[in-house]
Amino acid sequence: MDVKEVSGEIPLKEEKSVCNDPSVVKEGKAEILLSSSKKVFYNPVQEFNRDLSVAVLKLFAEDHRETLKNKKKQADPILRFLDNEIPQEGVKYEGGIKILEALAASGLRSIRYAKEIPGVNSVLANDLSAKAVESIKSNITHNGVDDIVKTNHEDASMLMYSHRKPTHLRFDAVDLDPYGCPSIFLDAAVQCVSDGGLLLVTATDMAVLAGNSPESCHTKYGSISLKNKACHEMALRILLQCIESHANRYGRYIVPLLSLSADFYIRVFVKVYTGQVICKRSTSKLSLVYQCTGCETITLQQLGIMRQVENHIKFSLPAGPPVGQKCKHCGHKHHVGGPIWSDPIHDGDFLARLEHLVSQEKVNLKYGTAIRMEGVIALLREELLDVPLSALLNAGYRVSLSHACRTSVKTDAPSDLIWKVLRAWEVIHPVKRDRLAPNSPALAILSGDSDKKEGAKEGSESSDSVPEVSFQHHPDANPPSRRRGLVRFQENPAPNWGPGTRATAMTESNRNNPKREKNQGRKRERSSPGISNKVLRVE
Repeated sequence: MDVKEVSGEIPLKEEKSVCNDPSVVKEGKAEILLSSSKKVFYNPVQEFNRDLSVAVLKLFAEDHRETLKNKKKQADPILRFLDNEIPQEGVKYEGGIKILEALAASGLRSIRYAKEIPGVNSVLANDLSAKAVESIKSNITHNGVDDIVKTNHEDASMLMYSHRKPTHLRFDAVDLDPYGCPSIFLDAAVQCVSDGGLLLVTATDMAVLAGNSPESCHTKYGSISLKNKACHEMALRILLQCIESHANRYGRYIVPLLSLSADFYIRVFVKVYTGQVICKRSTSKLSLVYQCTGCETITLQQLGIMRQVENHIKFSLPAGPPVGQKCKHCGHKHHVGGPIWSDPIHDGDFLARLEHLVSQEKVNLKYGTAIRMEGVIALLREELLDVPLSALLNAGYRVSLSHACRTSVKTDAPSDLIWKVLRAWEVIHPVKRDRLAPNSPALAILSGDSDKKEGAKEGSESSDSVPEVSFQHHPDANPPSRRRGLVRFQENPAPNWGPGTRATAMTESNRNNPKREKNQGRKRERSSPGISNKVLRVE
C-alpha cells in the first residue's frame, strides 16, 4: 500500500508567484532583482521557511508591543491611554522590534520582514559578501523600505559581538539561516539578542545531525548523533541543546516556541532569557540517549534531577546507567548518544495563536505556502510536547503523530508495552519465522514473553502485568488535522532538490582562488559521451 494512502495526504506543489522576468523574484510583498544571481545566494525552495518566519515574528512583535505598554502603565498610570497607535505593515514604528538578519544574501527575507510585519523599528541586513550587500541595497530601494532596512558589510559573528553591550544595542530578534551548520554563530547570537528576545536558527547539514557522522556532529554541536527512525526529531533536539549550552555560558537559557523539521533542513524558534538560577535547571532538560543496536529501543537518562523540596528546588545527580549491558528485549548491545534536549520542543499556546493567525491571513493570500503552513502547524499542535522519540500507539497512553516523519508516532508508553503490542498483533497476523535470521532482533522480540498463550484476539485483554492490549478502534486514533483534510507532509516540489549550491560570493576567500580556478570544469572533462554523469560520480 502506498504511504500516501496510509497517511491520507495529497501531494501539494508550492504556490508560486507568477513573474515573466526570470531576473525578478516576487514573494510575499517583496520583489527582488537578481541581476547578480550567480554571485548571490537565493533558494526558492525556502519560501515556506520565510513565510513561517514572517508569521512567527508578527506574533512576537505583537507581544513586544504589549510588553512595552505594560511597562509604561506600571511606570506612570497616566500614560495608559497615550499609546494607542496601531502599527502598519511597511511603516517604521518607533517602539517596534529591531531585527538582525546576520546572513542576508539577496536580502529577500529582510525586505519581507520590513514590508509584512506591523511594528518593526528596523531591520539590519548583513552579509560578508560585498556583492551581496550591493544587491541588497538595490533591492531595498526597489521595494521602498530605505527607512526601515539598513545594510551592513561585516563578518556576522563580529557584528553580533559588537552588539552585546550595552543592552540597548541588542536586537529583539536575530535570524541565522546559514548554508550548513549554524554553531559557529551561536556564541555571538545568544549574547546580542535582548532579554526575552527571539532567536531563529536554521541548520541544513542534516547528514551530520541525522547520524551519518557522529564524530562530526560532536565537533560541531557538542552531541553524538544516532542513526535511527527518529533522526530528524533527534536533530532538532541536538540543535536545541547546542543553543542552550551556548546560552548557559552567559547566564542565559532558552524557551522553544516552535521546532520544525522540513524538507532538507531544521528550523527552531526560541526565546532567550537571562537568569543564573534558572540556568541551573538545564541539566534536567538534557539527556543521554541509549539506543539498542538491534531493535532500536530508546532509553533516556537525564543529566540532572530537579525536585521540589518544601519551598526550594533541590538538584541531584541521577544513578545509572538506566540499561543493562544488553537489551532486555532482543539481547543486543547499546549505543550511547547525546546529550539532547529532552524538554518540550514547542509551546502549545503559541502554536494555537500561530494557527489562528495563519488561518486568518490565508483568506487574504498573504503567504504563498499558506496551505502547507496550516497543515504543518495543526500537526505540530497535536504532537506530544514532552515525549522525545518515536513509538507505537496503545490505549491508556498519550500518543500523537510526529511532523518529522510521516510513518512514525510519539508516545509515553513504555517499551515493554510497545513490544507487547507488536507480539499481540503478530498473533493475529503471523509472520513466517523461517524468514527471520536466528540472531535477528525481530525473532528475539517475537519469541519473548507474549500474549500468544492467551490466544490474543482483536479486542481481547491481556492477563500479565503490562497493561491490556486492545485493537478496537479508538476515536482519537484519527487526529483532527487528518479529519480536516489538511496537507501535513509536503511532497518534494521538484526532483533532485535540496539546499542548492553555496554562493560564490558568500566568503571573501573565494576570490582569486587558484585551486578553485584550476578545478573548474574538471568533472565535465571526465564525462564521456553517452555515459550518464550519475554513473561516473561514484565518490
